[in-house]
Amino acid sequence: MGFTSRGVSSSDARRQQHVLERFLSDPTVRALLVRPFNAFPPPTPQTKAAFETRTAAINVAPNSQAAHRIDDVKDDALWLSREANIDEVSALRIVLLELQSRPFEQLLAGFSDEEVVSLQDVDGGLALGSSLFLPQSSVLSPLIRNQKADPSFASARLRRLRFLKLYLSERKYILKVGERLLKDGLSADHPSWTRQIGKTVISARDSGIGSSTKGKPFAEECFEALQSRVDGLEKGSGWFNDDDEGPDVEAEWGKSLIVEMIHILQLAFLDVDSADTITRTSTLLIYLRFMRKYAFFDKLDLPESQEHLVLPLKSMVAITSLSLLKLPLVLDQIVDSVEQRRLPPPSSELPYIADSTAIVEINAIFTEAAGSPLITASPAVFAWCLILQAVREVVLATREAKELRQSQRAVDGIPEAESSETEGGESSATESGASWRPKPWESGRRSAGSDSSLDSSIYDEVLDEIMSASLDEDPIGFLAKSAVNGSRVFEIIETLAIEFCKHFGVSSDGDNEPGLRMRLVLLDVLRASLDRVEYQPAVVTAVLAVLGGGERYWEYVSCSNSRASRSDLASVFLRDNVLLCPKLLDIAYARFPYEPLPFLRLVRALAASREHRETAAPQVMALLEPMISFTQVLPADFRQFMTTQEEENVNQVVLTSDLRLFAARESNRPLFLQDPENGSAVAVVDDTDVSDGVTIPAGTQGRVLLESNPPVVQWEYRYSALKYLSNLLQTALPNSEIVDSATGLPTDREAISEIIGAMTTLLTSSTREAAQRMLAEASDGLHRIRDIITIVFDVFEMELLQESFQPGDNVSTDLLVNCIQFIYSLIPLLPGKVWPLLARSSLLELDGRGGKLAAIIASTEIVTGHFDFLLGCIRVFGALVADAMKNAVARKAAGKAAGRFADSEDHGTGVPEKVMKKVLRSFGRTMVDVLESSPNWRFAVLDERLELETRIMSIFAEVLRYCYSIDDSPDVGRKVTGALAPVATYLVEVFIRSSDTNLPVLPILRVFNEGVRTPDTTLFFLTLRAWTGQVQAALRLCTTLVRVRYLLALTTSHLEGQLLKAAPLIARIYAAHESYRIHVVELFEAMATSAGSGDEQPPPLLGHLGAESAKAFLIALSQFDKPLDDEQLEKGIWNLLSAIVSNRQQWLAVFVLTGNTPKDSLGKKAKDSSGSTPSKPFLKTALDAMSDIQRMPPRRALAILEFIVLAEDHWPWAMSDLRQHPNFIRVVSDYVENLSGDEDVGGLRNTVETPCKIRAASFIAEILAMYIHHGRLVGDGSSLKKVLPKISYFTSKAVMSPGYNTSLHANLRRNFEQRFPGCTLSNFKHTRFQRREFGEDYFYDVELAGTMLGFDRSWKGVSDSGLAGELERANINLSVVESQVFLLQSWKFLAVELSCSLAGEASLQRSMAKVVKDCLRANAASNLPEAIFAKLVQVRGEFAFVLIQKLADVQSREPEVKALLQTTWTSIRSSGSNFELALATGDVGYYRSLLKVLFLALRAHLDPPVSGKTSSEAEAPAETLETVLAILDLIVARGFLDLAAAVHERPAESSPEDIALVTAILQTCLKVPGVEVQHDQIASRFADHGTGRVATTLFSWADRLAIDGDPVYGELAVLMLVELSSVPRLAEQLAVDGVLSQLGSARLMAAFQRGVSPLTAPRLHSIWTRGIVALALNLLSAIGPAIAPEVVAFLNVYSAQLALASSAFANGPQVRLTLPAAAEAHSLALVSRILGGFRAAGAASGVLPTAIASLAGWDGAAAREDAEYWAQSARASLRARLVPTTEAEREMLAAKPLGRVPGAENRLEERVVAELGGVVALAS
Repeated sequence: MGFTSRGVSSSDARRQQHVLERFLSDPTVRALLVRPFNAFPPPTPQTKAAFETRTAAINVAPNSQAAHRIDDVKDDALWLSREANIDEVSALRIVLLELQSRPFEQLLAGFSDEEVVSLQDVDGGLALGSSLFLPQSSVLSPLIRNQKADPSFASARLRRLRFLKLYLSERKYILKVGERLLKDGLSADHPSWTRQIGKTVISARDSGIGSSTKGKPFAEECFEALQSRVDGLEKGSGWFNDDDEGPDVEAEWGKSLIVEMIHILQLAFLDVDSADTITRTSTLLIYLRFMRKYAFFDKLDLPESQEHLVLPLKSMVAITSLSLLKLPLVLDQIVDSVEQRRLPPPSSELPYIADSTAIVEINAIFTEAAGSPLITASPAVFAWCLILQAVREVVLATREAKELRQSQRAVDGIPEAESSETEGGESSATESGASWRPKPWESGRRSAGSDSSLDSSIYDEVLDEIMSASLDEDPIGFLAKSAVNGSRVFEIIETLAIEFCKHFGVSSDGDNEPGLRMRLVLLDVLRASLDRVEYQPAVVTAVLAVLGGGERYWEYVSCSNSRASRSDLASVFLRDNVLLCPKLLDIAYARFPYEPLPFLRLVRALAASREHRETAAPQVMALLEPMISFTQVLPADFRQFMTTQEEENVNQVVLTSDLRLFAARESNRPLFLQDPENGSAVAVVDDTDVSDGVTIPAGTQGRVLLESNPPVVQWEYRYSALKYLSNLLQTALPNSEIVDSATGLPTDREAISEIIGAMTTLLTSSTREAAQRMLAEASDGLHRIRDIITIVFDVFEMELLQESFQPGDNVSTDLLVNCIQFIYSLIPLLPGKVWPLLARSSLLELDGRGGKLAAIIASTEIVTGHFDFLLGCIRVFGALVADAMKNAVARKAAGKAAGRFADSEDHGTGVPEKVMKKVLRSFGRTMVDVLESSPNWRFAVLDERLELETRIMSIFAEVLRYCYSIDDSPDVGRKVTGALAPVATYLVEVFIRSSDTNLPVLPILRVFNEGVRTPDTTLFFLTLRAWTGQVQAALRLCTTLVRVRYLLALTTSHLEGQLLKAAPLIARIYAAHESYRIHVVELFEAMATSAGSGDEQPPPLLGHLGAESAKAFLIALSQFDKPLDDEQLEKGIWNLLSAIVSNRQQWLAVFVLTGNTPKDSLGKKAKDSSGSTPSKPFLKTALDAMSDIQRMPPRRALAILEFIVLAEDHWPWAMSDLRQHPNFIRVVSDYVENLSGDEDVGGLRNTVETPCKIRAASFIAEILAMYIHHGRLVGDGSSLKKVLPKISYFTSKAVMSPGYNTSLHANLRRNFEQRFPGCTLSNFKHTRFQRREFGEDYFYDVELAGTMLGFDRSWKGVSDSGLAGELERANINLSVVESQVFLLQSWKFLAVELSCSLAGEASLQRSMAKVVKDCLRANAASNLPEAIFAKLVQVRGEFAFVLIQKLADVQSREPEVKALLQTTWTSIRSSGSNFELALATGDVGYYRSLLKVLFLALRAHLDPPVSGKTSSEAEAPAETLETVLAILDLIVARGFLDLAAAVHERPAESSPEDIALVTAILQTCLKVPGVEVQHDQIASRFADHGTGRVATTLFSWADRLAIDGDPVYGELAVLMLVELSSVPRLAEQLAVDGVLSQLGSARLMAAFQRGVSPLTAPRLHSIWTRGIVALALNLLSAIGPAIAPEVVAFLNVYSAQLALASSAFANGPQVRLTLPAAAEAHSLALVSRILGGFRAAGAASGVLPTAIASLAGWDGAAAREDAEYWAQSARASLRARLVPTTEAEREMLAAKPLGRVPGAENRLEERVVAELGGVVALAS
């Protein structure tokens, strides 16, 4: 029930509504809440039977292997039932709750030895060094010493002790939930789901459900429950009396019962307060008798550990006692009783005021309480005194009326009997026998014409009995004196309003309605007393306390936007024109400014009304503008007035001359003050003109109120209070020209402080327009160069300087606090005035001057322990940060600064950014010093320390978020939030870059220490909220700092190292309070991601936790968001788990995936000593959760799927769990298959769910790919069969063009830049600072943009048609686009896995061909902007290449595969790109991938001639041949030309790979069947482009274009010539152009004159063998004998190379055999054989045999002999001496032979032997 209580009262209640509402609507739960004080009834036979049924074997099968056997659970439940005397089913629930919470309790039970060592390491290095304020100290040692883990945590004794503590906790939380629902159910102003449930509970209660006594008032049941708790306190618990734990258990028992008593009293109060009738007799007497028995708990004496409960208990007793009296209703009833003849007979059901016996007993109880006196009872005593006084007044008035009537009748001579008979109108009820006449509270009043009721009052006898009390004085007066003088009731009321109602009348969500109800009861007492108590300070102070409830200005500011209550006291006060306003406000008004403080304080309190900001503040302003009276002490020498109406003696006077309210100051005022810091003189200049003051004109009427010397006069004068107050402020300045004329002195500091405070509250509570008017009015009476703002700043400066002279002056500090509050209130209104004034102030240290803030903190606030001024400065710092961010864009817009108090909104456009940076930098540095020093300060008020650290850390986190979460610009100073850059960079320097600085870490660790000790309370909600807020702020700051470090790619910071060591603390914070959990999870995720971002092995995230603590933490994580179904927390946990498995956190990853530690996984699992619930592996949890993916919220599904993908990707062995899951693959496959019919996904609608579904499909694609891959590894062929039928969505949708809304983004960009010049959309683009979610805030930060751009009307627009709506739609559209990019990448992964099984799968081949086709077509049709297009098109291009390569590998000849050539060519043509353009634009990667696809598509057309078909039938279709011609023209010829030019012009961007690719395409095109008939056209097109000339030119430059000495371009050029020469017509053209002579002239050829070896110069040898020799062969083949002489002459130039080739295989001890050498010998043998043939043909060949010389240096016979030796005789020696020269040859050496050469052991040997065989055959 604790979760329910905190859930209902938390700010997240709406998000968790469905869970809480379902739980609270359960009949069993509702029955508990009807009477929450009796939630645990004693055991009965019926409950025992229900228990046995629930635990029967049919419901829970016993399992001896289970960690928690049902028999043990039953035994524990029965034990608890006996010990606590509760029913067995409830005891079972408690036992099960303890079982669920056990890992959390284990974490909080203490630290293990290794954790102590880790924390001591942190603590030892974290002594606070020299800082701005304090010496060194340690923060963690007490925690370490006092929280050592108990090794017997799992023992039965401690387990049962936890049962009892949980039982007590459940009791108080059930009461708290009941209280909350009762409050909401009674509320009429705030409709909510809790109100509906509350009304249901109230209805069930009123119908008698759950009550043994039907019809008994709920309040009476509460009081009976109260008695039972007191009885329990007196008897004790009786638990563990014989155990060492006994005293602690008893203390816990007593504390719990006291808390329950407080909650029961709160329930009773709410019930009584909501009633609109007078409390009935029985209810009040039961309560008062009970309180009389225990003296109203006034003498309550509790142990030290429970002393903090004394105030709430006593206060609740006092307020409940007061509420039961129903003072306003009773007073009205007493007045109405004038018409009632007598009281009805006593009855318990009567209103107590109508029961004479009850009245007497009540009076006796209160008289006894007054005699003690009992402080707790004093408010009720005072109220009872007021009631009795009203009774006495009615009785006396009745008696006087009766005596007057009797006297009149005696004069008239009317007999009394006749009067009784004729005027009574009826006989007595006794005589007539009629029933009792209608009660006045049940029927209307009697006729006004009858006056028989005046015979006597119904209270005559009661009053006589009360007055006959044996007292020495008036009994009623005795009560009054006891309450007012003895108990000081007005001070008690003040204390109740400030100390109790403020802190204990607030729910954890900030709802202060209970406190307002209580204060309204107190206000009723004060209101009733005003008729009988004179206007005096005590009454005014009490009223102010009740109105404000002790609320400070900062609390008002923080809650100004909270919902108003129907009982907003300021509004109640202002509406009361009977007592409150006339008796208090009007009197204070009339005495102003003679007594200024009461009126100013009332104005301040009333202006703080939250009910109607638009009306309450104007009501208060109406009091000030104008005021109609002015009360003052006349100046001592002023006599210019005269009396009037002397005959009436009314002290009326009239002015005979003008009366100036301000006089000129004497000339001996000081002109300079000395600055104590440096001794320099500081001038204070004031140009105030006395004539600007307020003057009362002659003839003004007045009245002398006090005939003193000088007299006090109230003038009937209309004036502006604001104008007068601003002049009063001027008098306080040291160099002011004026003083108060009445006193001749400046206004005292207390008045000045109240004036500024009242103005501050008025500014804060007013609308912007009203606030500006108020400032203008206040400045109207000042000199034209002054205004109220500069006056307040001057006062502020004066006080800062004064503080240097008199440190520790509390009044001065109060004035400083009010000044800083005034400055804060101005920042949202007029930032343009605040920034420069702060820059000139001495508050901050700027340019080596000032620094008073630090001085005041050190000399005053640290000494006193009160930090109001510092807290105010922190608020100002936060407001300045918010303004710098909010108005950042507005300040950049063209415009000028606003006027004095312009009606238009001031954005501070005239403030230079350097001024803002200077102020913020100084503030930031000071706040860092404060944060570092604060752990050792003494705070008189705990809440001040909590607020101080919370706000500083929150501001720091916000600054970093503003600067680093948007805009990818590396220079933070150039961002739109550049004004915050100095603070952000300083924070980075302090917290992240400093490698050995411990100071910044200390306060964070101290907060973590307190987070572990977060109190579990149902009472102190304000303190609890501040406590948890501080811990949350520290966690957020750490998370932000770690994210910034990761974003900036800085080295691991000292902070992160300390956080890792403090992991035992952070993990326990997770267990300490549910509000911390999401923040702890996010911090750990950020730490894991940041640690894993480097190259080194990251430190273990939980390495400093003990093994048992780490397991307990992970088991606690495994509960996710239960029981509240917090989706945000669950997603956060899955994100953390994803970070763990993907960032090399081995220990954690093993536990996450298996549920066991690595040690347990290696051996037999050790018995769990913790007794915690064994952890189900997170992976299995994720797989099970996916069974409901169809109904799961999309974002939750994404988080789980991401975890599964990362787990399987980084830990492949985990795939076995996935494969063994019974239905996971089927469920996710069905999900994807169903997406094909989803209109949102299929139609790409821009909805929030669309990108989530697409992203889920992409994750599933990756899972299926890994599933198929793993299946192939283990030989499971069923994996492919399961997946193939389900991939229709991927094949149809995955490669389609994203639904990028071009017009939306173009219009948004244009409208945005037109509306906000100097600002672009990229300024609001999210960075990698934090994880983004698909939706309305995905790409651009809409929240920050709205904050900065909201000043412009176009941002919101009309009906969501503004830029904000457009930005949200753009974010959704970009979410869709991004999700489709992810889908394409994942589908690529899956398709590649599928393509591994293409062989023999014709349908799959066709599907993959379709995918390639779709990729190319999508790229051709893409209209995405450049940034997105480049990324997506590149992915599609690579995807198409991989798939077509797989198709080529299996030699697929499906028609769909062959058709890819046309598709590819169309895609290339439509791209409009070529090598020249691609190289120039840097887009060569994509163009290169298209050409690779083209190359592979061409290979599909290289079908060998089919047997039985003619050559014409084997030819490619005409369309294909036309495409080939076009490819040769545009891609090969033109492309080679572009590439050759690029090699010269931009060698850095050029790649040899491109020329090789073009050559390969040429080679493939020339092999297409039927292309030989197109040789003439081919030759013509290559000739047009001069390809041969370009190749020879490139070859000639190859030595100078060498890459690291490698003449690769020479090889590529000559290979291009070889391919060209394979076309006869081109060979002829090359011969005509003298290609051989051109090549021979290249400097590269000089190496061949010396001879090169493949072992020493592999590239050159390749040029010779594969290029030069091959070219010679092609020329000889194409041209014949005519070219032979030229070829021979060319080759003979390189006789050394020929000789080296013929002797390369000569047997010797150093010989090494290579494949290039064998190929060279083979080629030269072929050349020699051809030349020999030409010579043998003789003249018939057209060339004389003598013209064809032999190859010089080539010894064919020797080559043949050597080749024959190695190939046939010495195979073993050949194998031993075979040396690979390239990587490809090394692979051949390791590959198995193809069987083409008998005896070969590897493929390289096989190739070499084949080449040598060719030499033998040709050289024969």
